[in-house]
Formats: sequence, C-alpha cells, structure tokens
Amino acid sequence: MKNLTSGIWIWGTALVLSLAFTAWYHNWSGPLTPAEIDAYVAQIAEGADADSQALETLRAFMEADDGREFVMFNIIKLHDGKQPHPQTGDPTDPAALLETYSNAFLGRLLMSAGHPMWLADKVGPYVDTFGIDETPQWGFLSMVRYRSRRDLLDAATYEGFPGAHLFKTAAIEQTFNFPTQLRLQAFFSPGLLVPLLLFFFAALIHLAVMARRLKKQTSQTATAHQSN
Repeated sequence: MKNLTSGIWIWGTALVLSLAFTAWYHNWSGPLTPAEIDAYVAQIAEGADADSQALETLRAFMEADDGREFVMFNIIKLHDGKQPHPQTGDPTDPAALLETYSNAFLGRLLMSAGHPMWLADKVGPYVDTFGIDETPQWGFLSMVRYRSRRDLLDAATYEGFPGAHLFKTAAIEQTFNFPTQLRLQAFFSPGLLVPLLLFFFAALIHLAVMARRLKKQTSQTATAHQSN
C-alpha cells in the first residue's frame, strides 16, 4: 500500500508540474484582437523615435497573428570602436552596451516563456553568397523564441524598454531581423524537454523509494529469521 501511495505522489507531482509548465510555456490566449492591436500601435506611436512606416509594418505583423509561437532571427554588426554611454557619455565597449540591453529585455522576456534558442559568432568569410549588393561584416546571429506576438509587444511596450533600447542602438552599427516559424528542429524544445525530464526524474525517485523499502523489508525479514 505504501508503494502505491508513494508512487501516486511522485507521478502525480510530476504530472502537475508538467501540466503547469505546459500551460505557462504555450500561448492559450489566441491571436491578437483588433482592440489589442490598436492599443499597442497607439502606445508605440507615443515614443520619441516612432516611425510611420515602421508602425505600418508592425501593424501588418500583428494583424497576421495566428496565435502560434515564433522565432525572431537577428543578424548583427556591432560598432568597431567604443561608443558614448547613453547615460554618462563615457566611451564604452559596444558589447557591454548590448549586454546591458539584453539583460533588461531578456529578463522581461523570460517571464513570458521567451528565451534565446541560438547564438553564433561569424568565424569565416561569406561562402556561396550571391544576389546581394552589399555584404556587411556581420559579427554574430541570434534566434529568440517568443511564446506569441502578444508577448513581443508586451516586452516592447513595458515602461523600461525605451531606456534599455538606447543601449541597443548605441551598440549596433547594422542589423536586420525578421520573424520565422520553425519547419524542422533537430533538438528538443523546452516545451517537450522539460516534461520529459520531469517524468524521467519521477521514475528515478520512484525506483529509489522502492529500492529503499525493499532493502528495509529484506533486512527486517533477515532479522526475523535470525530471531527464530
């Protein structure tokens, strides 16, 4: 009976944690509504660096929302030399400026199940590249997972973002980015990996509990035989 009770607790806990993580990691609110889109556009338009063309592009992106997760592809070239710090004006390494921005933005993003998926440095020349007029000396690329377009807009419109964004524009000389949706993934996403790990550890704990009780029962049986 004890083995059954402990098993229920162990596997029940793993199931509850897995369901809780799945509920948090995935978007259950559906696509953006027209009212939400208008509200986000109005909020972003209040910014000092708001651009009408950029707002139109952003609105089209929001109106095409399908409610699914997406991955933002970013390719970046930092400034070669030190740049003025947005707050102090002191010459500062661009990588340190970008780190300040990333710490502020990604901290907010992680709260809504967004996270980096890929970060890679450019380590060689362009290979089999054609059809473009300019080839900037890109430094690195990154791919960041968003639970939904709503989460991207929430991160971009929270009150601390304009100040943090100054560090990004100070650090980066050139960049382009666009949203993508994965067609093929050669590794587990956290949405699958975390539940699998929870059940794996539940199995290990259950086996350890059963082994401990079996050892105790064996010891008690041996002691009883010796007493007889």
